[in-house]
Amino acid sequence: MKETNGRTLFILLCQLALVLILLVGITGCNRGRSGAQDGEVTITFRTWFPDPSVWDDLLIPAWDAKRTGIKAEIVQVAYSDHFPSLKVSMASGEGPDMIGLQTGAPLEEFQEFLLDITPRAVQTWGSNWERQWFPSIMSLVKGKIDGYYGLPIGSSHAGHIWANMAYFNKYNLRVPTNYNELLAVTRTFRTNGELPLLIGARDDWINLDVFINIVSDINGQKFFDAIEGRSSFTDPDIIQALTIWKNLFDQGIFQDGALGVNVYSDVTSIFEDEKLAPMYCNGDWSVSDLDRAGGVFEIFTMDWNNDGKPAPVAPTVSIVFSINKESKHMEETWQFYSWFTTEGSRPLMDYYLYIPTLVDQVVDVSRLSPDTQKNFANAQQIANDRAAFYREISYPRLRQTLADQLKAVALGESTPQRAAEIIEAASRVERR
Repeated sequence: MKETNGRTLFILLCQLALVLILLVGITGCNRGRSGAQDGEVTITFRTWFPDPSVWDDLLIPAWDAKRTGIKAEIVQVAYSDHFPSLKVSMASGEGPDMIGLQTGAPLEEFQEFLLDITPRAVQTWGSNWERQWFPSIMSLVKGKIDGYYGLPIGSSHAGHIWANMAYFNKYNLRVPTNYNELLAVTRTFRTNGELPLLIGARDDWINLDVFINIVSDINGQKFFDAIEGRSSFTDPDIIQALTIWKNLFDQGIFQDGALGVNVYSDVTSIFEDEKLAPMYCNGDWSVSDLDRAGGVFEIFTMDWNNDGKPAPVAPTVSIVFSINKESKHMEETWQFYSWFTTEGSRPLMDYYLYIPTLVDQVVDVSRLSPDTQKNFANAQQIANDRAAFYREISYPRLRQTLADQLKAVALGESTPQRAAEIIEAASRVERR
């Protein structure tokens, strides 16, 4: 009897030990999946940017070294899927703690789900907290919204042309500064069997970038007043800009068949990879791509109406990071967020070569070639001296009408006057 009881007790102890082992194993698997250690709080950050490798290799090690007990996990979503699916998750109350957004319409669309960071920013940085960032950048972030619902990391600017100096040196040419000089150098290139200025005019965005640059050189205020319905697109200054746009195609400044190719990767392959063209249209964000391409390039801007004044460049915020106002870990999220959007953004700025949005931020360009360092410095100087207006158009239907008419004018299917009238008609029915 005693032997039986002993055997039974032994079996029960073995079963209990097995249960404990299984429980420990399950707990360990859950901890592994969440990535959090005992006592850590995990916050989630949903975005299409930065690349996971940059997040894991550059950002998280710097954050983990601070030993805050807060683990930040990135949820990477393709840009094309990010916004539609984000709206669903936010509306259902299942949204992340932090979110990557863009200025303009996206930020306005998600405002109802976001935290106005102003009170916490004042508490963390003082009453003049927003002066850490350039005023022009903060005005883009704020837009038409009352309050601040995000903070920027990096800026870029549209309205530049890039030159491959090998072609200019070959034909003893100088980089053009105005329309007349641009026309002259493209004629020289064409006469010698070279391509002229490349544009991927199949893409609406580059057409809009170039046109906004042209109209901003003439009278940007009138154009952006027209965007807001305060003036007319049939103003003579806007028609002049449409005429210059038309002449770029008619006079052969842009390459033949420009409307049939895109920027990425048709034009970039020709200009950056194969180096078969002397110039192409693209913004200052190309500096990192051209550094990897090798060669000697030069960034410049244009005086489109030959009045002796170069056109301003249009700023845009690379990305805005916001906080879900329903975050279940608000204190931990703010602790990470306030670091990430200031000192913690340095690795991103250095890696992607963005123009700084923080006044005292300096990008480390020591790893770059001397030519790229010069271009980055020039791009930053242009941005500091001549950034004006903005790149985004907040009204999708009006934006599309403008884009369609730019193509119609380029193809000769519409005149500048008629295009302006069609855009104005669309503007009058636009809900603002």
